Amino acid sequence: MPRPFFLIVVLFLTFLPLQSATPGRETELAEKYASWLDLTEYIITPVERRIFLQLTNERDRDAFISFFWKQRDSSKGTPENEYKDEHIKRFEYAKKYFGYTSPLPGWKTDRGRIYILLGPPVNRNEIFNSYLYPIEIWEYYGDPAKGLPTMFNVVFYRKGGAGDFKLYVPAQDGPDQLLVKQIGEFGTFDYRAIYQKIYDIKPEVAEVALSLIPGEKTVNYSPSMRDVQLLAKIADLPSEHINTTYARQFLNFKAYVDVESSVDYLNSRHELILLRDPLLKINFIHFAIWPERISVEYSDEKEKYYCSYNMVIDLKKGDRSIYQYTKNLPITYSKEEMEKNLSNGLILADMFPVIDGDFDVTVFVQNTVNREFSFFSEKISVPPTDRWALFGPLVSYNIDREPRASHSAFSLLDMHASPDPQRTFGQQEPLKVLFCIDRGRDTSPMIPEIEVSNLPSAGITPFSRRFTAQSIGEGALQVFTSSLDQFPPGQYCLTVRARDAANIVRLSGEAIFSISRLQRLPHPPVAVPTLANEKAYVYDSILAGQYENCGRVAEAEQLHLKALAQAPNNAALIKAYVQFLFAQKKYDKIPGALAPLRDQVQAAFDFYSLRGKAYYYLARYAEAVDDLLKANQSYDSDLSVLNALGLSFLRLNNPAEARKALAASLKVNARQPDIAKLLKQLEEPK
Repeated sequence: MPRPFFLIVVLFLTFLPLQSATPGRETELAEKYASWLDLTEYIITPVERRIFLQLTNERDRDAFISFFWKQRDSSKGTPENEYKDEHIKRFEYAKKYFGYTSPLPGWKTDRGRIYILLGPPVNRNEIFNSYLYPIEIWEYYGDPAKGLPTMFNVVFYRKGGAGDFKLYVPAQDGPDQLLVKQIGEFGTFDYRAIYQKIYDIKPEVAEVALSLIPGEKTVNYSPSMRDVQLLAKIADLPSEHINTTYARQFLNFKAYVDVESSVDYLNSRHELILLRDPLLKINFIHFAIWPERISVEYSDEKEKYYCSYNMVIDLKKGDRSIYQYTKNLPITYSKEEMEKNLSNGLILADMFPVIDGDFDVTVFVQNTVNREFSFFSEKISVPPTDRWALFGPLVSYNIDREPRASHSAFSLLDMHASPDPQRTFGQQEPLKVLFCIDRGRDTSPMIPEIEVSNLPSAGITPFSRRFTAQSIGEGALQVFTSSLDQFPPGQYCLTVRARDAANIVRLSGEAIFSISRLQRLPHPPVAVPTLANEKAYVYDSILAGQYENCGRVAEAEQLHLKALAQAPNNAALIKAYVQFLFAQKKYDKIPGALAPLRDQVQAAFDFYSLRGKAYYYLARYAEAVDDLLKANQSYDSDLSVLNALGLSFLRLNNPAEARKALAASLKVNARQPDIAKLLKQLEEPK
């Protein structure tokens, strides 16, 4: 007896295509990564090694390896990495030529290690004498700028005449270890007699027996202690001047990096501050990042220099991302403009709204010209809107006041501050400060207070001044300006306090800044995207998504509806609200919410696909089929549409059409085990 088709219907839990299972964490390194650790044994820093061993997949390991070599590339503007090529060449030589007398691989021997660290010696003297154990003396020229002698030797010997060549350290091994001597012939510390004996046999060996540095005279023929420092310096050379910041932070930024492209990590300064918009009554995170350099290309066609920055911003609560967005900032300058404006670099800035709570903020920027990138991560605590809160203070060298038709970073009302993450001012520049005090539902008076004090330091006379801020609007926004003539050069702390009617300090915040001895300092230009004032409803939609991702459903729906009230026909807002309704299983509200899209030609697919899937969940299968067929006519490769269509046909007891829809879905993506199983059941003989 044939089975009824509705009994074998498989219900989808989501509308997304089924994904393949995530592979388990590797318990051991693959051969190529273990070999890479061997290759870099003598040049990798402890920090880099520790982070690399924490990585769990090939994609991240490949990215890390790319950064590792890039940090050591002395000519980043060329496709070749001479450091990497030379290191591999040395490693392969050591592996090939220094392992034949040792049970260890050649690169692990003492000679192999020194060869990898220093390269081939300028002269290699092999000594075989019946009165001395086999000895090799390698001569090198040193760079005093790197803390090395102008010339030095590295000595190896076969201890006791057997085994592999061992590194000779005069103060550690002693010159008697080089000499084939009779029992009781010398005392171990009879350095003068030992030296004379070696000198009579081979003067060049006597020279290095006491010191690896030519010409160094030691006291009473005792072995030199400088050799220990020399060999320690040689071991440290590869890690000196290596900026390991990229490694320390790799776990934070690895997700944003395009591994397929050559990438280069840049240091940067940054500013991150929470400000409350007095008109919108919304909290915004404002940020600015200043990479240490900017690379541009020239367009002959446009006669312009240009670059473009991709910005990725990630807001996390614990391990969960509750908001992420990507923007592109194109930068274009004429030659004159570039020389004038970009000589000190470029600051990239933006802002985004945020709900209350404790979060981690990551900002990642990458120049599309040469893949150089910078990033930073910071924790931030956003207070609820029903209690006293201080936002700022923000210190700036300039605050413009003019009516604005758009929202942008570091702007409040008609004021626009120019961020400079360095926070350093010239003595002839003004110090300008902006901060907000929100009393929530409290209507009692508030008294703002500003104090500027220099940071304690030896030999510095304590300096402190108090100032009064100017209230803007209803008093929540405060502005303060001061000349710096009265401030001696140095570091300062600017403290803002808010006192209540009883003169009790309810809130306080501070910012550190510096005053230079120079009259004025150059400040980089700021590139910042803007949003027209009339599109501020976008912020409500963003906040709705954050509330939803934090499980605060009622607040999320309230803000979705608030955004739609301002722009009822906006397709993006409607789709965001409808996706929220799907997640909350409020399917009955979806057809009405989609109604404004009915006559929007460009939104036809979204209208019919979303309404059709809602009808499916409402068990209105005939209406679901009608809408899903129309959606499929607009675009015939959407998995969620094809799967919902197939399941709707099954509910209508139409297996032939169900098979067509599900087969089409598998043709688009064969990695859908549930759909494949269902289709197989439908095709079995009845």
